[in-house]
Amino acid sequence: MSILPNDVRYEILLRLPVKSLLRLRATCRFWLNIISSPYFIKSHLKQSVKTKNNLNLILSYVNPDRFDFSFLCRLDLDSVEGGGILQPVEINDNPFRYHRYKNLIWGTCDGLLCISNTKQAILLWNPSTMIAVGPVDHSNVHEIDKTIRSLYINYIDIVVLWNPSTKKFKELPFASIEIENELRFHQNITYGFGYDNTNDDYKVVRVVVVLDVVINYEVKVYSLRSNSWHRADKFPNQHPKLSGIGNPVAGGAMHWISVDADLKPSILAFDLGLETYRVIQDPVFRDLDFYVYLDSIGGCLYLTCHHYSGHVDIWLLKQYGEANESWSRLITLAGEDISDMSDYFVRCIAYSKNGKKVLLEMGFNLFWYNLEMGSLEDLMITHSVEDSLEDIVCCLESLVSVDVAEAG
Repeated sequence: MSILPNDVRYEILLRLPVKSLLRLRATCRFWLNIISSPYFIKSHLKQSVKTKNNLNLILSYVNPDRFDFSFLCRLDLDSVEGGGILQPVEINDNPFRYHRYKNLIWGTCDGLLCISNTKQAILLWNPSTMIAVGPVDHSNVHEIDKTIRSLYINYIDIVVLWNPSTKKFKELPFASIEIENELRFHQNITYGFGYDNTNDDYKVVRVVVVLDVVINYEVKVYSLRSNSWHRADKFPNQHPKLSGIGNPVAGGAMHWISVDADLKPSILAFDLGLETYRVIQDPVFRDLDFYVYLDSIGGCLYLTCHHYSGHVDIWLLKQYGEANESWSRLITLAGEDISDMSDYFVRCIAYSKNGKKVLLEMGFNLFWYNLEMGSLEDLMITHSVEDSLEDIVCCLESLVSVDVAEAG
């Protein structure tokens, strides 16, 4: 390889899988400097996105007989396209392998996964506002001024950004919920994860809705560059409806369904860089009796519309943010194509490499949907009968770092 010109060697490196690059990086300082450089990492990422190589499915399984203990598995997307009986491989080095509670996958971007679990913690509590202001370390719990603040034990989210390819992860700092009386009422929480192109940063957005007599909510944003959370402005006179969303981050914005005082819903976009809002126009629905699911696939926002008549329409938002932005119907499923949908949403997981098929999740089953033929092809994935599929996402293998100093 030493007789090859430098530019040819570089192009070869760009086409290697991450596992090979990590091995090569460990052989000498020369390869270490090249492969670890931010420019190479971004170039390798662009090459993988362009060629649709190095794509994996990350599957989360739950065992109800083991206190909802969950574990993560990996499947190469190329093997899924090949058909046959598929055997996922468990990821033994996931950050929550030894946690007893359920892993939640909130999203994936550029090879990074945003996942969470829960843990019990001692929290500081301000009785006057009933706001938890932070966990207490066991070593200094006796130094707290109890005349000002009280202590209580509760479960909190542990949120992690994790690169399964490099096996590196970062636990996000604790972020309090700054809503008065939030402890007294039921909370709905969701996270979104994506890339902020404006500031060359990776962001996590947390939306919390507190179901008080008057519904209240807050939006907080985590920046990997600064390793900190801050509170963002809210969209006036509306509140989020967090049921029926996956990781709807597309076009540099997180999206959710928002409702006004008359319970009229709309699709809201929150720009990750500018932290501004805009309302996205609905598609033209076939009727008014339906429920929806909002998510993203291939960098585009999509909306699954479940009509009570039995049909399912999946809409894709094209030309995002441009003057001719519009919804296009990607998939239509008739009632005879699908089983009872009362307890699940139809989700798009990934495109095939040639873009002619879409991998769908329906309940606990996976199907390829042929866009040209309009037909479904069942996938056979083996797993223990005690384990049930809880979630599945498509994740690119990459060298992107979760270290704060290298973020972006």
